Amino acid sequence: MKFPVVSACLMGVISYLGYHAVSGDQGLSSWSEMQNEIRALELQRSNLEGEREQLEQNINRLYADSLDDDFLEELARRKFHFVYADEIVLEPPELTSQQPENEDLFALSN
Repeated sequence: MKFPVVSACLMGVISYLGYHAVSGDQGLSSWSEMQNEIRALELQRSNLEGEREQLEQNINRLYADSLDDDFLEELARRKFHFVYADEIVLEPPELTSQQPENEDLFALSN
């Protein structure tokens, strides 16, 4: 009588530990989720490092001792909409949120 009770208790403990080894907070499934999160964060980090390097290069191009005239002109045109006096600026038409329906197009052609 003693052996079945002990084996049932051992089976319960083994089942409990096995479940938590796989599905617990620090189990195998959590470990694989953490590995995926680590990969995603490393990718984000490398993207941010590349963006940071680009920004540092742009800043270095604006220092007085290494001023890049073309970059400065491009920056002034893009950010501040600067143009020369003899240039003509064409602005694109504003997009409307309502597009004409098909029947309106046919009505215009008749």
